[in-house]
Amino acid sequence: MLTTLIVCLANCGAPVSIADELGRLSAGYLQSCHELHELRRQRCPELPAPPLMQCANEVERQLPLRYRADFRRGLPLLEQRFAGELASAMAARFAAELRASGGEAGTACGALATDIERQRSRLQQQLRSLAGSR
Repeated sequence: MLTTLIVCLANCGAPVSIADELGRLSAGYLQSCHELHELRRQRCPELPAPPLMQCANEVERQLPLRYRADFRRGLPLLEQRFAGELASAMAARFAAELRASGGEAGTACGALATDIERQRSRLQQQLRSLAGSR
């Protein structure tokens, strides 16, 4: 799972084990939380964003016990990766959404935040479902 948290965030191939899939879902969920924070920091200060520690705790609670230690060890590496990559990625996503919304920043903020929240919810459901089957 730790390998997946570190490596597979960058759209790697299909997961090869349950641990890999749990890692992919966990990393994706955390990324969506960090994306909301980055969007709020860069362009949309009025947006609510869940506390990052809350996001990490939500993921950890969903994971089967045998994977929690791997998750805790991988978390600092993920956060370091997000810190280095998300600013430019979110700036580009916001710019694209701003063009699509005709230059309306408020509309772009809302649409992008809604998209991220949908993704976060989907990932949480998949994580809950997969973890619950173990």
